[in-house]
Amino acid sequence: MANTELTLMQPTSLLHHCYCKRAKQLLTLFILSFITPPAWSELDYTYRASLGYSIQAFDTDVIIRSQDDSINKEVDLEDDLGLDSDVNAGWLRGIYRMANRHRLSLTYTPIRRTAEAVSTKDIDIEDNIIKAGASLQTSAKTDIFDIEYLYSFYKHPHTEISLSGGLYWFSYNFEIKAAGEIVVGGSEETELSADYQTNLKLHAPLPLLGLSGTYEINPRWEIHGAARYFYVAINDIEGQIVSVGVGTDYYFTKHWGIGLSLSTFNLDVEKDGIVFKNSLSWKYDGAQLYVVFKY
Repeated sequence: MANTELTLMQPTSLLHHCYCKRAKQLLTLFILSFITPPAWSELDYTYRASLGYSIQAFDTDVIIRSQDDSINKEVDLEDDLGLDSDVNAGWLRGIYRMANRHRLSLTYTPIRRTAEAVSTKDIDIEDNIIKAGASLQTSAKTDIFDIEYLYSFYKHPHTEISLSGGLYWFSYNFEIKAAGEIVVGGSEETELSADYQTNLKLHAPLPLLGLSGTYEINPRWEIHGAARYFYVAINDIEGQIVSVGVGTDYYFTKHWGIGLSLSTFNLDVEKDGIVFKNSLSWKYDGAQLYVVFKY
């Protein structure tokens, strides 16, 4: 009887043994695929290009103040003028590694927002007042050129930490058209206008200093982050920028991958004119999805 039971259990025991052995092999291969770096996994690319799509939540305030402070008005572009807070935009970035520790980066981001609304309250623009009930057409056009030099003071095959310095060239053109009752030039009389128009332009080249880092978790997967800040007063422009972002890239091949990042950005800039001081407070939090190519 004992021999019979032993004979019946042998196939099951053998199957279980093979299954366990196969499972261990698969587990070992899985682990090795994450911890064994291939030859192309080191941070040694010469060119890197990213094309992305972002979803951003904006908060924009335009402050118009006279030199004698007799006029000090704030306009919220989202709440007062109907511009969408959530904005989708594309962007393009290129990086050139000139030498092992030296890189140049250029990012271009165009942002376009338009809105049509009926004003629910009086809006003060410079020395004029657009009365509640006016029909508004608003456009906000932004072009950003982010030029950056990075020096990697710490660089190992799978880790790179860099200091950065660059220029954040911010071009902003805000325009509003209104049809309705307008109080012009600080007078007390209301005029009916069908084509009132005004705009605010800011072109601010603002320098930036920062710290960034990249770490390869495994051959195909890396994480990165950056923080930048600067305050500057140049001629008639005064401003500051705070920028923080984190992200991760996954490469399907040696050259191609996809990435996801999160960022927060805060810009405050003021231009001191002859009569008015125009200020812009521009903030957003966003998520970016992009395709990346490196060579």
